Order: sequence, then C-alpha cells, then structure tokens
Amino acid sequence: MLDPAERPSPFRTVIHHRSDDIAVTELESDTGRPETPVRVNQVGYLPPARKRAVVAVEDAGAGALAATVDAEVQSFTVRPADGDDAVATGELSDPIHDEGAGEVVRQADFSDVTETGDYVVEVGDGAARSVPFRVAPDVYEGALVDATRLYALKRSNTRIDDPVTGLNVEPGHPQDERAAMRARDEFRDAGETIDVGGGWYDAGDYGKYVPPAAVTLGQQLLAYELVPDAFESGQCDLPVDVPEVDRSAGLPDLLVEAKFELEWLERMQRPDGAVYHKVAGDEWPAIDTLPVEDTQQRYVYGLSTFGTATYAAAMAMAARVYAPFDAAFADRALENARDAFAYLAANPEPAFRFDEGQDDGSGPYRKDEDRGERFWAAAELLKATGGDRYADALHGPLADVFDEPVRAPVWSDATALGQWAYRSAEAADPERAAVLDDAFLERADAIATAVEADGHRVALDTDDYHWASAKLALAKADVLLLANEIDPDECYVAAALDQVHYVLGRTPTGYSYVTGQGTYPPRNPHDRLVESTGVEIPGMVVSGANRNGDDDYLAGFIAETDAPPAKSYVDAVPSYSANEWAIDYTAPLFLALAVPSARE
Repeated sequence: MLDPAERPSPFRTVIHHRSDDIAVTELESDTGRPETPVRVNQVGYLPPARKRAVVAVEDAGAGALAATVDAEVQSFTVRPADGDDAVATGELSDPIHDEGAGEVVRQADFSDVTETGDYVVEVGDGAARSVPFRVAPDVYEGALVDATRLYALKRSNTRIDDPVTGLNVEPGHPQDERAAMRARDEFRDAGETIDVGGGWYDAGDYGKYVPPAAVTLGQQLLAYELVPDAFESGQCDLPVDVPEVDRSAGLPDLLVEAKFELEWLERMQRPDGAVYHKVAGDEWPAIDTLPVEDTQQRYVYGLSTFGTATYAAAMAMAARVYAPFDAAFADRALENARDAFAYLAANPEPAFRFDEGQDDGSGPYRKDEDRGERFWAAAELLKATGGDRYADALHGPLADVFDEPVRAPVWSDATALGQWAYRSAEAADPERAAVLDDAFLERADAIATAVEADGHRVALDTDDYHWASAKLALAKADVLLLANEIDPDECYVAAALDQVHYVLGRTPTGYSYVTGQGTYPPRNPHDRLVESTGVEIPGMVVSGANRNGDDDYLAGFIAETDAPPAKSYVDAVPSYSANEWAIDYTAPLFLALAVPSARE
C-alpha cells in the first residue's frame, strides 16, 4: 500500500482507517491541483470532429482553484507538441459566463486541424498553453481497451497477475461460494449457504450488487449491438484466463467480461425467478484491505422487484447478443429472463425486501418503485422474442411509460433503456415507436442546446454537479448518440463528443475524470483494491465534481475554498463522493467512445 501522504495529491491528509470507512482528521491545502487555464481533451480528438479548447479568462470568486489568462487576449495558435511552427491560428470566441464553473471563458475552435499528430494550443504570445493532446482516428482505442480491462481487473474470486498494470492478487472472497442467507425466505433458511461466487466488485468497496450490475451490462451490450465492429476477440489482452470455448468462438473481449458478470447474476436468481439484491459483509473493510484479507462472513441480502426487472432485461439482451457465439448460454439467458418476468407478472406491486444489517457494510442501492425497470424488462423480451405477453404488458399496465420523457439512464432509472429497446424491436407497434422516436429527439435537442450554451460545453446543469456527475454527463452523451441513430444530426454527435472531452480533461478543475487517461487523471481514487496494492488501475470513471460535498473531506474543501459546483472536486482517497468509481460510472463510456470512433 502507498501511504496517502506520499501520493501526488491536492491535499495533505492525516487519515485513520475504520471498519466502516475513512475518518478525516486534518485538511490542508497545497499546490497539487492542475494550473490549466487552456483546457483540452487531454487524450485527444477524432480528425473530422469539432475541436475546441476552453480558455479561462476571468475568475468569478474562486481564484484559488484555477489559473486564468489575461482577459484582453484575443488569439490562439495550435502547434505541434514538439515544435514551434504554427499549424493553425484563430480568434477566441466572445466571453461566456460559465455559471457552474464560476468563471468567464472563451473558446478556441481548431476543427481544421485534422492531420494525425500531437499538438498543443497556445493563447496570446505563448502566455499559456494546453497540455499535449493527439489527433488521430484511433485516439480513443486505448481508453476503450482500458475500460474493458478494468472489469477483468475488478473480478472477484479470480487470480489476477497482470503484466500491463502490475496488479498481482490472489482470488478475493472465495467465501462467496458459501455465502450465508441473511434472512429466511420461501426457499432457504437464514444462515443457509448459497454459491454466489464470481462477478465484479461494484466500486471502491467489495460488495456486489444486482441493480448497478444489470444496468452496466445493459449499456455494454447496447454498445456492442450498435457497433459490434468496435469490439474484437483478443483486443484487450485480458489479464484472466479466457475459456477455450469462448476464445474458439471468437467472443469479443467485452463479451467475455460481460459473460462473467452475467454468470454471477444467474447465481443470484431464486427458483421462482426473483433475484436477490446484493452480496457483502456486515462491516466495511478498512480502505487498505486486500480482497483476500477480507475474510469476514459474506451474506446474501434483500430482494427487489426493480432489481429483478433489470436482471430480466440484461438477460434478454444477452440472449440476443450471445446467440451467434454460444447458443446454449443464450438459451439459458433467455430462460432466466422469462423466469424473472414471470415472477414480476405474478407480483405486480413494487417490493424491496430489507434484511437486518443489510446496509451496515455495503451500499444501499435502494429504490421503492419499478415501473421503468419493468418496462425495460418487457421491451427487451419483446425485442428478443416478439412474444405477445410482453407486448400485452407494455401496451396494458405499463402503457403510460410511452409518454414518459427520455431521461439519461442510470442504475436508479433504466426507463430510457426500455424505451430504446421497444422502438428498435421488430415487434413494436409503429405508432408507439414513433412516439418514442420523438421523445428521444426532443430530449437530444434539449441536451444539445444546453451544451451549446455552456462555457465548457458540458451537458450538466448547475444542479447536476452531484454525486456521479461525470457518469451523468456520459449518460447524456449516450442519449444524444441514440437520437442520432433515429435521425442523424452532426450536432448530436458533436455534443456527445463534448461530454467525452469533458471526462477526459476539458474540465474547470483541469483534471480528467478517468484514471489512466490524460495528463492529470485521478491518482488517488477511493478504492480498496488500488489502496491496498498501490497499483493504478486505468479506466475508472470517478464520480467527479459534487457541489453537495457528501463526504467530510470534500465538504471541508468546499468550505475552505468556496468552490463553485463544477470545481467541487478533490483527487483524494478520503473523498468517496467525488473520487470513487463504480461499475456503472464507466458503463456509458463504451457507447460514447465506440459510436463516434466507428464513424471514422
């Protein structure tokens, strides 16, 4: 483990490890934050895409948080990263007040730079310059590979010896093969053991949760369905043994990883089709605990109709996606989905079972209504089978969901995934599908308009800078790209890429919000695997700016600096509400990277 005080960090801290989390006892500012008044996507840009840098020219009350350049500067120059010759020059835009960032910015449009190479943007007579970035058709390939490998590195019950990152750990939580039921139900007594081994660790903790797992799989499988050529077998040099049956079938690496999680989800399903909620211990392990060191008894907790519905949807998608590679697995997935749907049909009221001690050592992921998720389940099964019973459910008890506005998909609201599944199903009613098409386009127009008006071209309202804001920006990008599938519009693609530019470093803080990507990525994520091994794991989308300060460390930073919403971020281990990742945070990155890159 690396001592947090020895890490490159924006703050010097004294922390005490507790069984439930980290207690912060001191917070002291230093000079570790990036000084980046000329902000770019620190990874780079696709050649034909719109390319903008954001230049901070006036701070509106948070001067300690970022550098600015002289407001009188009018021009910019693009140069090779290792040379002095100008490849493009231009005038900065008119000033834009960026409310979320608490500053005035101007933009530099260098879209005419299309030749493959590494560049920097300078303003004025070299008064300030950006970090280097690349322009290339394959500029996001490394980020896509890292995102896929991340899930393999986060496998539980798996020996990991990765020459790429240096991660070397023994199988964690083998006791999950003998997890105990926390409460009695119709099929098992309290204390009875059940095999729920496998699956991914959900986040910076070692819990495994059904709702974010299913929504993550839904977004990964959707990305594959839309752009299958972006994902290949052997693409990622996976740090785990791939079953020969999968390798010989040519199963793309993304689907290898998704299958590992789907198989864990299968183990969470009861004989009647319902799905348990999560697997975790009764206590939070200390932040520096290796997976193999967390030897506490693990339990199967809870059960929910909304989790069962997301499970049904993910399994129905798997039935379609895996059919060309593994017909037996696809058939099994479809049967799983049907069983889950049958349980939902027999239990039409939303239910969330809460067991004793359920949230003492793991996250809640609680939700008490389920209509959007039921719609998603029925729509995916309709798309997979064309069955009348699924159409009847959609057109009958769930019919009001057709009139719901499209919202960015997140674990707590999967409605948009269901709306997309229905309007793309062969068995869909054309008139109802047209209603959903209009809803996607209406939402995309609103997002694109907001992006155009924002100083950093971010699809986040001031109120959106909350826990997991970076994920939300990417989820909005995915809505734009889905709308583009309905009615192609370059404005949709450009606005979606603006969200990629944001999470990869064109931020008011100067940080990229994806580990391993850019000049200033998060180096101190709140993550037990990283903290216990000292190994940086690329591909994690961290929570990002969070104006609410939902942990003591971030709250102290906001109080000390009066940070505006878009700058309420710290790259520090104790800040779990700004610097933790989760499987569903990285999930929307697949579509956001793969679809624009496939247009090259």
